[in-house]
Amino acid sequence: MITSELTVPDDTASAGSAEAVPASDPRFDFYEEIAANFGTPFYLYDVEKIERQIFSLRTLLPSPTRSRLLYSFKANPLPSVAAEMKRGGCVADLTSQGEVAAARDADFDLSAALYGGPGKSERELAFAIASGIRNFSVESEHDLTHLAASATAAGVRVKALLRINPLEAPKAKLAMSGVASQFGFEEAELRENGRRIVGRAGESVSVVGIHIYWGTQIGDVDALMECFSQTVRIGEELSVQLGFPLEILNLGGGFPWPYSHVGEGPDLSPLRERLAALHAESGAAKTAEWWFESGRYLAASSGTLVSRVMDIKLSKDDKRFLILDTGIHHLGGMAGLGRIPRFSIDLETSGAAADSEEITVDVVGPLCTPLDCIGRRISLPEPKVGDLVAVSNVGAYGPTASVSNFLSRPAPAEVTHRGTEILSAHCLKSGHTRLR
Repeated sequence: MITSELTVPDDTASAGSAEAVPASDPRFDFYEEIAANFGTPFYLYDVEKIERQIFSLRTLLPSPTRSRLLYSFKANPLPSVAAEMKRGGCVADLTSQGEVAAARDADFDLSAALYGGPGKSERELAFAIASGIRNFSVESEHDLTHLAASATAAGVRVKALLRINPLEAPKAKLAMSGVASQFGFEEAELRENGRRIVGRAGESVSVVGIHIYWGTQIGDVDALMECFSQTVRIGEELSVQLGFPLEILNLGGGFPWPYSHVGEGPDLSPLRERLAALHAESGAAKTAEWWFESGRYLAASSGTLVSRVMDIKLSKDDKRFLILDTGIHHLGGMAGLGRIPRFSIDLETSGAAADSEEITVDVVGPLCTPLDCIGRRISLPEPKVGDLVAVSNVGAYGPTASVSNFLSRPAPAEVTHRGTEILSAHCLKSGHTRLR
């Protein structure tokens, strides 16, 4: 699956909500202009919102000269979006060969990037090293051995962060540490056998720090600070116990932002003073670089999915279905196959529908499966077939977190804009390529 650029002419689901915008709201006029050029559905990414989020997060970090903000490409690897992250001073956080290619297209310095993820093959690591990546997050003894072999074969030296699964779990919507997990070394294992494990790095790999990603959507400042404080403590203790320099402390992220709902995230401004105090009071960690990761917080607010109403159907028991030309193949949230509870959405309709009679609908897409539902029991002014509707805060984990190949339907256009100026337009290509 690759990204191609379009020709740009002279932007269990629970009850959600709907919001009719004023008839004079220019957004839907702009959406119609985009639709006339690229069809529907489409994702629209506002680069001014990306700039705002980068600035907001960077101002919270301690010791600006020794802090790095990493952009997690898994949230949105579109090169035009990633390029805005690069312009804002972010470093690439990568976990696949495709993300490496996207980072290269966005002109990131790959020598500063971090490459991570479990189950890395020697072939994958060789590709990353050949691409210029020199910083790796290692998840296991086997992973460290693979990295050492790949670096030795390439004749280069690389740096490694030990990713750790700590003993305690965070307060997060999706915990990725402190629970049984495929991610990272168990903290207890490192405390017992860490020196032997670090010895597997050999001459080509320098272990220079730790990496803990506690979870996603960590709900408030207190919970975030607890995670960051624990990371500092664990990093300082293990660097002494295992005998490696604490040059880099990757504290992860988990900065919260709404998904597919209207609104903004919680006030994180208290982090500024509390992170500064944590940095000032730390020991060996004070001289380390502090790395923070973010994908959702940086990208989510920029994205709006715009779709067209294809049909409104009344079924048994007076149940209505609002059928759109988008669905779980474009807005799956990794829930299309029922692997996690499905999300609700806030659906914005055009001002023209504001005076219509209100109806309650299940919002479904065009796929031939009853799983293709992105919102249930949503009340909204009755739209007309052909009207546009919009879902906001989906700039992260939109197309790339969806079941995009199901039924082989086309991907949506992805358009970046500043104000009413279209900057770029892309569309994912998919299909089968014969190797022989």
